[in-house]
This record gives sequence, structure tokens and C-alpha cells, in this order.
Amino acid sequence: MVIDSVFNSRRQFLVQSSALALSMALPLPAELATHTRQARLLAAWQLPNGLYQVGVLNAAGQGAALSYDVTMAFDLPTRPHGLMHLHGDEYLLIARRPGDWLLRLNIRSGETSRVWQDEDRHLNGHSAVYGDWLYTTETDVLNGTGALAVRDRHTLELQDVWSTLGKDPHEMLVLPRGGLGIDEPFLLVANGGIPTHADMGRTPLNQLPMDSSIVAMSPRTGRVLNQWTLSDSRLSLRHMAVHASGVVGVAMQTHHSTAALRDAAPVLALLDENGLRTVNESAGVKGYAGDIVATPQGFVISCTKNNSAGQFDVQGNLLYSQAANAACALAAEGEQVWLGSSAVEFSKPLELDNHWLLI
Repeated sequence: MVIDSVFNSRRQFLVQSSALALSMALPLPAELATHTRQARLLAAWQLPNGLYQVGVLNAAGQGAALSYDVTMAFDLPTRPHGLMHLHGDEYLLIARRPGDWLLRLNIRSGETSRVWQDEDRHLNGHSAVYGDWLYTTETDVLNGTGALAVRDRHTLELQDVWSTLGKDPHEMLVLPRGGLGIDEPFLLVANGGIPTHADMGRTPLNQLPMDSSIVAMSPRTGRVLNQWTLSDSRLSLRHMAVHASGVVGVAMQTHHSTAALRDAAPVLALLDENGLRTVNESAGVKGYAGDIVATPQGFVISCTKNNSAGQFDVQGNLLYSQAANAACALAAEGEQVWLGSSAVEFSKPLELDNHWLLI
């Protein structure tokens, strides 16, 4: 089976993915492109029987010759979400919110170990490392407030819990001293702001006000160094990527009351030393951005419900868009972007999950 997709821009590129392919690679214009290296991605997916797995995909070739093979697979207890490199050959996988497990995976030996979450808080699917510490975004089960758990990077044992000054914290980044005008290294946390209740799982309590923001926190003490919000309180700030210029791109999901309002809302925001602002050119995609990566030109976002992906420069100008069925997972290296989409018809179908990671 071959999936065709077309770039809409000054130049049009035909990109094909074949056989066991789960993604399209988005290359440079043909006259500028270099040979795509043989890539490996850590990814998670759902099997036809409803079970979830994490494993390694080998990608080789470029353009129409791009193909992927599953070379390693491990069963998971429930649906996963974020993936992160720990050290060496070890990676961390976190359960989708409201999650209750973390899985450490060694991609060389195949060894795995799992840590179950405290009953007081549930995991929100993302993590980051700084020095000897691992940080996981979480939600307090009783009061619904956002929390940042501090863990030993090597043992995953809990050391401390800090408030994120918001609700539903999701992805976080580690930024260096000088980033966003802050004079020390810091954690950047996206508070998604969606209110939920322990008895209702992922169901949002839409009648309650949202509390979404971006927070800069000291990785040593948890002290809040800065906080940014948007005027539209129904925009959920969720996934982030940092450009080489220091500008942070934020992928958003809208929670307005009607489909028309959701479609009219932007799904990309930009954060720099001047503050946080939305990108109007990112509207019209049904109010949902699934993932974001930085490229030399700016940012690529996947618009899952609109079956598309788009690239923007660091000023927020739309450079091009591409049709891609159920587009979500993104990974990037230099000019090359790997975009995960739905596996349409395979002899053994795999439904790729929200995120994947170049390894």
C-alpha cells in the first residue's frame, strides 16, 4: 500500500510511504535535499486486539523509497503517551493521563522495569531530566491542581512534589540560562488548564473555568520564575518545542463551546522575551494540534482532527501545509521531519500513538 500526500506551497513535493510505513518524511525541496540517514524511532502503538505496545522502528531511504520495520516490541499495561531519553540506551515511557505507571526500557538489552504511581496523584504523560533529577507532570487527585514530581533519575524514586500554579500540567522543557530572558537554567511547564475529577478520568469539566498557562520554574527549588497566560481562557497550552533562536512554539487544543468557535481558534502560540501570543494563521484546523517540533525554519505542528500538518516560521507565518490522515506524532533532525499518520490497511495493522522519538 502507498499513501500519497502533497505539500501546498511555492513548490509542491510528492512524498510517499510504502509497505510497513507508519509515517511520511517531510524533506527539503528536491534540489536542496541530502540523503536521508537510516533512522530509528522509539514509538508506541495499539494492536488490533486493543493492546498497547512500545518498540523500535527502523526507517530507511527517502521520498518514495522510505520504509519502516518493527524491530523490537514490548507489551504495555494501558495506553502510553510521552517518551523520553534517560541516559545511554535507557528510555522512559509514561502512561497517558490519568496515568499510573512509568516504564524504563533499555533498547539494547531489552530489559524493562516499571514503577507504579502514588494514588494521591495521576501522571499526565510527560517528563524531563535535569542533572540527577527526573521531573514528571502530574495532577493531585483530590483537588485537581497541577503538580511537578521530582524523582531520582536513576531509581525513579519520588523526592519532592511542587505546585505548577495551574491545572493539568502537560509537556515540559529544560531551557538554558538566558532563555526567555531568565538568568538561570529552568523548567518550562505547559499547564493545559483542563479541569477534571478523579471519578471521571479524562472527561473535562467544561462548566468549570480553565487554568492554562506556561510556567518557568527553578529545577533546584521549584520556585516560579515567570508565568504567562493568554487572554482566551478556552485555549489549552499542551506541547512545546524550542527553536534555535530561543523562541518557544506551543501547540494548543481548544475547548470552546461550539465547533465554529473551535475551528476559528488558533492552535499555535509563540513565546519569547516579549511574551506569549497566538498565531492567527494557525486557525481553521478544527481546534486541535497534536504535536510540535522545531526545524531550522521554525515549527511544524500536526493537526490531527483536520488531517493535516503545517510549517510556520518563527514569526508565525505559514510556510506550507500538507494533508496527512490522522496526523500526530512528530520527530525532527535538521531539515528532516518524520510525521506519523494512521496506518490505513496492513495485514497486521498498527495504530501509531501520539508521540515518537528519534533514537
